[in-house]
Amino acid sequence: MKKEDLRREYKLKRSQLASSEIKSCSEQIFQLIKSHFRLHNKTIHIFLPIANFNEINTASFIEFLFQLKCTVATSITHVNPLGLTHCIIDENTTYEKDKFGIPCPIERLAIAENKIDIVIIPLLAFDKKGARVGYGKGLYDRFLAECNPNCIKIGVSLFEPTPSISGVDKNDVSLDYCATQKKFILSKRFESLLSLIVKQ
Repeated sequence: MKKEDLRREYKLKRSQLASSEIKSCSEQIFQLIKSHFRLHNKTIHIFLPIANFNEINTASFIEFLFQLKCTVATSITHVNPLGLTHCIIDENTTYEKDKFGIPCPIERLAIAENKIDIVIIPLLAFDKKGARVGYGKGLYDRFLAECNPNCIKIGVSLFEPTPSISGVDKNDVSLDYCATQKKFILSKRFESLLSLIVKQ
């Protein structure tokens, strides 16, 4: 199915979820990640959800990362020009919502993309090859292209994979791994990196 069709379909599906479903799914997704990955002392980039869009809740997982002494980073979205910059957050960070409804750190210590070990990526849809559908602005594609080649890209999804995504182009950066509430899925590139980060 084409990306634009999947975008419409999964926005609608997500809008119909109850807050209790999102909370439960979020907990199961991050429990999978906790169980399968060595996260201690890693530099991990994670999104702060837009509540009105029914995005996966990352709050408790972020607290868990703080307890592990991880360096935790997030993004700030800029409009003109459209793009992302990245900063470190901690237990004392305070936030205000930006024009998109995204919690935005008020005090910012910048971090470069090539310093990040793992990126947790929000999704609308994905397939088993690692192709993904977001909001269509290309922000994460540009960000991920600047990351270290060994950076692990983990998608998190409220839904199971769609059979296939058409319309993927050379600028679309694929996932290495995706977690849903039921299972995790690996791409071929990720299989070669298992020994670097996955628990045995």
